[in-house]
Amino acid sequence: MNLLDNLKNIVFVLLAFTLPTSVAVTNILLVVFLLVWLLEGDFIRKLDVFKSNKWLWSILGLAVMYLIGLFYGHNHNDANYVIQRVSLVLMFIVFTTSKISQNSFYYALILFLLTNFLSASISILINNDIIEPLGNYISIVSTDSSISAFLKYNYHNILLSFSCLLSFMLFHLSKNKYAFLYLFFIPIYCLSIFSEAGRAGQLTLNVFMFFYFIYFLRKKIVYSISILLFLMLVNYSSYNNSTIFKYRVDHLNHIVKNNGEKKNPKSKEKDIRYLFFEESLSLIKEHPFFGFGTGSFSSVLISNTNSSYDFEKHKTPHNNFLYVIFELGIFGFMIFLSIFYYQIKYIVNRSNMKIHSIILPTFYLFLMLFDSYFFIFTITVMYIFMFKIFSEIDLNLKKSLFIKQ
Repeated sequence: MNLLDNLKNIVFVLLAFTLPTSVAVTNILLVVFLLVWLLEGDFIRKLDVFKSNKWLWSILGLAVMYLIGLFYGHNHNDANYVIQRVSLVLMFIVFTTSKISQNSFYYALILFLLTNFLSASISILINNDIIEPLGNYISIVSTDSSISAFLKYNYHNILLSFSCLLSFMLFHLSKNKYAFLYLFFIPIYCLSIFSEAGRAGQLTLNVFMFFYFIYFLRKKIVYSISILLFLMLVNYSSYNNSTIFKYRVDHLNHIVKNNGEKKNPKSKEKDIRYLFFEESLSLIKEHPFFGFGTGSFSSVLISNTNSSYDFEKHKTPHNNFLYVIFELGIFGFMIFLSIFYYQIKYIVNRSNMKIHSIILPTFYLFLMLFDSYFFIFTITVMYIFMFKIFSEIDLNLKKSLFIKQ
């Protein structure tokens, strides 16, 4: 391995640590990874890899659609916001065409799980007033009340939810006699997830663990029963012991039963997701094929909706599918969906994780029902990073304490 190869693999592994801890350092590492990718050359091979993957063409096509979207419509107030985030998705090309060693995949998985375990543990200590928020000790950590340990609570919980699934997946797939150690991570992850705000993490964990409950019904009934009992215990104990979780569940039930009306009697507006969903669907009918153009959502909604919501804060409809249709129409939406259609085919054909490999793209797709996670830095980088691992790791997991053979 030459110097650039070593640097590239080191940066890749370090991303597993910075993703759950620092947006700023993750940004720096991505820039370093891109520079190494450019300096190492080998562009003929990289071009061949690009040409052979239809989903990379779809990503490029979506980026082109967003550029074209700048030239029609009359409201592009959030164009910079959108273009910056679409540019990040192009890092898929860099990661997919890069060569990463198997050892780096192994170390990255373990470091990712350990770092999220650390993050969950710190968050639990903060929530129980055992320690103060890290921002009071470390100046580079934000003191914002929405921070769990290192990141905002909603991103923190999603990373922990995926870490739970990853831990269970590796426990099941590993042939190592110490694989049961993966299971020890899960209770700590869950304690943090269900004692904080952040419905996406709670919902994804329940949905995808329930998928595993169904999947193992015929093959490993003990697994199925254990998963079901675990989910019942976690949700029951959380509802009865976590005021935040109880409030979230009760509030959501009230909203669903009352067609979006909030539980707070002083608030006359509907829940933001209900309001944005209804208004977006209504407006989409005006421009169904090409949408309103790139960066148009908030300005179009402001001019057509009498709402007190802060559109500087809420730039999207909190649903990625609606967001793409709203700005790019049906044609852009079809390109968007084709990314994941081809990715699922690609990862199933390449990965030796079998059915478990589709957990990653379906997890990401499911998340996008509840917010525009395709445009959220931490979650998108996590998806790019994990997609590289899931599609290329060789899971002959015997030799080391956890996974490496």
